[in-house]
Amino acid sequence: MADDKDLQVQENLKKIKHRIMVMSGKGGVGKSFVAVNLAYGLAMQGKSVGILDADVHGPSVAKLTGIEGMGIPVSDSGKPAPIKVLSNLYVLSVASLISSEDSALIWRGPLKMALIKQFFSDFEWPELDYLIVDLPPGTGDEPLSIVQTLGHVDGAVIVTTPQDLAILDVKKSVNFAQQLKVPILGFVENMKYFRCPKCGEVTQIFSGKGIEKLIFDHQIDLLAELELDPNIVASGDEGKPYIYFYNKLPAAQALMEMVLKVMEKIEEPEEKKEA
Repeated sequence: MADDKDLQVQENLKKIKHRIMVMSGKGGVGKSFVAVNLAYGLAMQGKSVGILDADVHGPSVAKLTGIEGMGIPVSDSGKPAPIKVLSNLYVLSVASLISSEDSALIWRGPLKMALIKQFFSDFEWPELDYLIVDLPPGTGDEPLSIVQTLGHVDGAVIVTTPQDLAILDVKKSVNFAQQLKVPILGFVENMKYFRCPKCGEVTQIFSGKGIEKLIFDHQIDLLAELELDPNIVASGDEGKPYIYFYNKLPAAQALMEMVLKVMEKIEEPEEKKEA
């Protein structure tokens, strides 16, 4: 028989129409950057969006969304709630629950999994068109716990960089999603090249063509290729969404194309069912 916490989880999940996981095989590939800009892009398209930072040990969504140091708000019912950063965008990160940005959570698996469940049992979420979950790198306890808690996941976006070493880990993410029957919406290949700001010449920084073989072997779409851009670093440090504040630049336009592709993949089949 379900306890009160399980019932609250189900009540919150009923408010969330679509659930997307953003994954990576390894750290340092820009996964959180992609997750945050996907969320902002969906909000710019008029959707009601939530971001859950499920990276318990290395949360960066609070920094990327400019909510560092903000307290957790309390809803009308007296329960804690995600932080509202726009009229239609809400953020919940473990970074908002620890004493300082230098603090570390030194927890074993069961505690981490209990915390992830608490994100839905103890917090009151608003009605959402999309929930974007920024998963920790790899395929450990937290990603598995998120899938089990959410019950149904509409799809996964997998972020990587071009070098073959990163692709080795991406294969594990693909396998993880397939074993859990989570549809893979596509890959985002980050740091694909550098464009000289003076002459416009494009230089490949990382070698490797493993992503092309993965796309062919698994018939997975490439949602976006993103270039190295110093403005991406600036936007993250300032907590300003790149997709909005740098919308004229090629990488921001590629991000918005990714957003539209994700919406099409998720919403078109739904429209066909209703028809």
